[in-house]
Amino acid sequence: MAEAKGGGEVAIVGVTKRFGPTVAVESLDLVVPHGSYCCLLGPSGCGKTTILRMIAGHETPTSGDIRIGGTSVLGLPQVQRGTAMMFQSYALFPHRSVLDNVAFALKMRGAGTAERHAKARELLAKVQLDKFADRLPAQLSGGQQQRVALARALITNPRVLLLDEPLSALDEYLRLRMRGELRRVQKELGITFIHVTHTQLEAIAVADTVVVMAQGHIEQAASARDIYVAPRNAYVARFIGGQNVLGGAVESVLDGTAAVTADNGSRFAFQVGDGRPPRGARLYGSIRRDRIAIEKLLPGAKPPSGLNTVVGEVHTIENQGSYVKVTLDLAGETEEFVANVADDKFFANALEIGDRVVARWSASDVKLLDAGPLAHDPAAAGAAMAGGR
Repeated sequence: MAEAKGGGEVAIVGVTKRFGPTVAVESLDLVVPHGSYCCLLGPSGCGKTTILRMIAGHETPTSGDIRIGGTSVLGLPQVQRGTAMMFQSYALFPHRSVLDNVAFALKMRGAGTAERHAKARELLAKVQLDKFADRLPAQLSGGQQQRVALARALITNPRVLLLDEPLSALDEYLRLRMRGELRRVQKELGITFIHVTHTQLEAIAVADTVVVMAQGHIEQAASARDIYVAPRNAYVARFIGGQNVLGGAVESVLDGTAAVTADNGSRFAFQVGDGRPPRGARLYGSIRRDRIAIEKLLPGAKPPSGLNTVVGEVHTIENQGSYVKVTLDLAGETEEFVANVADDKFFANALEIGDRVVARWSASDVKLLDAGPLAHDPAAAGAAMAGGR
């Protein structure tokens, strides 16, 4: 089913989209390689769905170009673009059987009954629904309806499948199952998937490349692992989650390590390599929540000092199964600080809400960030390429 090499490459070149005075996407460049799974991730209003709709032909860029397989698709009708869309609402025909729902697009293209039913049965087998071909959509579960919608989108043999929040209507159990199913089908078919979501774990679970967006710009485009373990800036670190953002003014630099003092007096060590940031310059770093060790302070004990050591009060405790999420209130800080503690370590000496604790981590686990709270560099962000940081 896969097209020739490069047939499903999607290139967004200098695209801007305005709706009246509102700029939804600005000077955006992105390349999604043929046969890859790309997730556009970001909060509501960041421009990710607008990008999907422009690729599909439901919207036209104000400026710039969109190419599929190396050829501009601007001005082409949707049916000639080689794309198919899977919507958040499955929009299945309630009066048609599963088989006829999947085969409908081929019927509209003039295919005979035997041809379109044979193709529909082939796709239903791929999504493991061939035994349900004669049922009506109302006789299926939500997850089964989602797979019918997937098969229907694939029947036209698209080069690119566009998925708009495809799992949002499912409960948590079905979401976990179906994101694995989407990844399996994409690998089997070898076509390009572009998937819009606002759910961080969903993007990390399925995508070869995650594109994190904010305010119509790309903040970072990289592999799912790089997005998680090496966020580019504080915005990405905060949005993806699993990280605490640290920041402060440079106090000194010695042997490739900068001592940084936060506004509340906490002191951190950032590895800066050959860099020599001047005294007083602000640096930002991130530390993964699962790289933090915490221990209870005895009543009356003097708080420890030193780099990469903070003292706080336990604000919330959430058991996540394999780990316990412990949120701390730090003096002088409005942003939460979180440690994910392995369950066996936590319950060996369990904490309670209100306990005073000390949290520590290694300087080698701190990742230096490009910039602070929402400091995307439009020039750098706009030039992001899927598959590279």
